[in-house]
Amino acid sequence: MNWWENFFDQDYARRFLPAEVENEASQLLGLLQLQSGSRVFDQCCGQGRFSQALARRGLTPVGVDFCSDYIQAARRECPQGEFHCQDAGTFVSEPVCDGGFNVYSSFGYSERDQDNARLLRAAHASLRPGARLVLDTINFANVVANFRPSLIRDFEDGLVVERLSQIDWERGLLQQRWFFRKQGEPERQHFTQTRMFMPRDLAELLRAAGFEPLDLLSGLDGAPFERDRPRLVWVARRL
Repeated sequence: MNWWENFFDQDYARRFLPAEVENEASQLLGLLQLQSGSRVFDQCCGQGRFSQALARRGLTPVGVDFCSDYIQAARRECPQGEFHCQDAGTFVSEPVCDGGFNVYSSFGYSERDQDNARLLRAAHASLRPGARLVLDTINFANVVANFRPSLIRDFEDGLVVERLSQIDWERGLLQQRWFFRKQGEPERQHFTQTRMFMPRDLAELLRAAGFEPLDLLSGLDGAPFERDRPRLVWVARRL
């Protein structure tokens, strides 16, 4: 079993995923250069919050995620969209879409680049020629410069989440062990890891998958890439 198959659940979504994405959805729409009536591919869509925001702007979202609970929530909250509970590395939208995105660090779950590249090839097959793809992940340079081996977060309902982090330099991985503690309940532990990419690494994977990298950014706001900002965003064009 892959680590992500039992890590992402409704509790994680409620506590760690953003509830409000309206502003970022507008920014994303600008990066993709899409208009109302367009069909947009939401790869690793989660609960479909971006899809919901884009549907309110007149687009038809097509989402895919492996988590059945997330897909059920997306279908319930965004009846205008099409949502599929499948492996995002193999799912291909039919018909193809006018633009696509993979945001909030849903890329790089495998230490093997050939496995991560499956998502880019599936995105390529899901988009029409000339369509744009927005790929958003963690900025490795910022992680290194501001590395925090331990982080503890307290929630109002008494849950305490401790996250211990380390960098595997040889394999280029950010590895994290999560501890979920609440009085009167058994402690839960999870292990996660994310492949750390430099901009050139992602550009090479995009080219190999049939994309032309266009703009290197620090966020969906369109700001140029900077070492000290937490996000790494490539806007690419499907060839």
